[in-house]
Amino acid sequence: MRMFLSPLLDLVYPKKCPGCHRPSLGICESCKSYWQCPPVTIVLKQSKVSVLSVAQYRNEVRSVLLAYKEEGEGEAGKVLTDALIKARLAIGSNLTCTLVPIPSNPKSIRRRGRDFMMDLCTVVAIQSGDKVLPMLRVNRDVKDQSKLDEKQRSQNLIGAFDCYSKNPHLNLISPVILVDDLLTTGSTLREAVRALGQRGLVPIGAITAAHTGFSRHK
Repeated sequence: MRMFLSPLLDLVYPKKCPGCHRPSLGICESCKSYWQCPPVTIVLKQSKVSVLSVAQYRNEVRSVLLAYKEEGEGEAGKVLTDALIKARLAIGSNLTCTLVPIPSNPKSIRRRGRDFMMDLCTVVAIQSGDKVLPMLRVNRDVKDQSKLDEKQRSQNLIGAFDCYSKNPHLNLISPVILVDDLLTTGSTLREAVRALGQRGLVPIGAITAAHTGFSRHK
């Protein structure tokens, strides 16, 4: 029945590009082009960690990020994983690393029914040959970052992450790469670097699918 109804539903509710929302069977070529840039290197302020990121933030990029993050849209997820893999390989294709996803608030995970960053990291690791170790967790309530400025974001995240693992010898794991979907002010990644540092871990870099104009380029 579902197979029979699907073409009819497409006529009533035509499929749209998750980026620009225009009629399309998937992500349109114009929106795909925003994700086909070579990775840029961004140095986090007050940190020695460099971030490799692909898409420059704009409305269409934001829509693709939200389509996967909030709705689990499959084609949007593929665009994000392709961008993360491109950034990951730019760090070094001959390295076997440990990918550490930036943690989501437990409330957000329950609302979405999944940990979208863990899902992205798992797909990237399968293709890059890396390992995934979700060793960061949110230890307190934090405000929604979307409407905060750079100073407010930094204050909002101070001490918000813990680094935990059942492995007592964390310093023996392979080189660590932090993974997030979007780089804005860098406060989230700086907090992750701080939390890892308390366990003696210094990431060799970080990767994100997209970045905003707030970021400072090397």
